[in-house]
Amino acid sequence: MKKILMPSLLVAGLFSGQLFAGEYDKPGFVTEVEDGRLWVFEQGSKELEQFREHGEPAKQFTLIGAGPDGMTIKAARQETLDAYIKAD
Repeated sequence: MKKILMPSLLVAGLFSGQLFAGEYDKPGFVTEVEDGRLWVFEQGSKELEQFREHGEPAKQFTLIGAGPDGMTIKAARQETLDAYIKAD
């Protein structure tokens, strides 16, 4: 039973994490929710890779309350924030 249960839980956890993480994604953008704030990255960007490896970047741009559900949006570049807000 343990041999079946553990892989099933692992797959379910990965799947549910992907659904939650991508809830606010828009075409060309990847989002991560951290501490109730929405981090926005261009898909495949070096900023996204660095965020996943090291956490928050030293340089950040913020739009307070401008995100979905009134969340604060953060990004490593102002251009990314502007483009995310305009994207459908």
